[in-house]
Amino acid sequence: MGGSFRIRNTTGKGRASVRVGDGERVRSVTLPKIGVLRVRECTRRLRRMIAKDRARILFVTVSRGASRWWISITVEAADLHPARRHTPPPIEPPRRENSWVGVDRGLHALAVAGSSDGVEVLRLNNPRALRRGLPRLRRLSKAVSRKKKGSKNRKKAVVRLGRQHARIRDRRRHLLHQVSNQLVKNHALLVLEDLNITGMRSNPKLSRAISDAAWGELARQITYKQAWRSGQVVVADRWFPSSKTCSSCGTVRKDLTLKDRVFECRGCGLVLDRDLNAAVNLAAWAENHTLPVDDGAGRGVARVGDRQADGPVNNAHRQDTPTHPGSRGLGGKGLDDVGTNLQTAPAA
Repeated sequence: MGGSFRIRNTTGKGRASVRVGDGERVRSVTLPKIGVLRVRECTRRLRRMIAKDRARILFVTVSRGASRWWISITVEAADLHPARRHTPPPIEPPRRENSWVGVDRGLHALAVAGSSDGVEVLRLNNPRALRRGLPRLRRLSKAVSRKKKGSKNRKKAVVRLGRQHARIRDRRRHLLHQVSNQLVKNHALLVLEDLNITGMRSNPKLSRAISDAAWGELARQITYKQAWRSGQVVVADRWFPSSKTCSSCGTVRKDLTLKDRVFECRGCGLVLDRDLNAAVNLAAWAENHTLPVDDGAGRGVARVGDRQADGPVNNAHRQDTPTHPGSRGLGGKGLDDVGTNLQTAPAA
């Protein structure tokens, strides 16, 4: 069984109703009328931000899922410090460190990133979280179906099945966050494919693998995280044949199939990994289809926008806080922590 409730943080008599790390227990959250709840994750970052007036707790959401309790703390935090953001690309042709990086998403390799000059900057094999957990998932599903409806043993079997679903989801989500963080921290200009994921899932042989890869979730994370760091994300044209086009001479191989993992050009003789070739083509497409435009503040802005991902889905607030004279760190603000929608659960 699942459910959730929300508690808004209020201040009375100079004390907040929701407190983090109150008293001797630093790994704890204090809620009104409930008391002190011990949590598993460290609350040090959030406590430091609150102590230095760089974050303010808005409300807390307590939810239950997979037989565990979760506490999600929504805070209003200061924006990232400029030193933590990407340098805006110049109006002139971009330098080598500001060049576009194409990100190709696939099934064999979850993500392959490369620049227009053919340099591979990231390759991540697809761990296939659902495929790895499917044998246990089937066994637990059969155990549920064998139990008598309404019995206590059936309820216990349902809990075990729910935990397995949650474990698969958490493994996939953790990996996607690692990939998106690595891309947005190291590259200011990223270009993605405009994939028709819904249409591709209509293929019965690939539907499960495509859903397991979570291409749409990866694009969503890259988009809102890149916006936090003042980077740019563009989406290539849906009908651009990035995988079938030679990154050297531009020859298009119309007979390329999914089982062909190596791209062999019949025009110039180029032999290159299929996914890297697609990533290089995406980077070259962005360089040819994005024109730097002055936004009025002396910064270059690409004309091509993102049509695929919708940005952040959390309900955390951000603001450009003024400089605190008493704060130390970067520029007096010390805004090196994101601090949005920090989860400090499961509660013990």
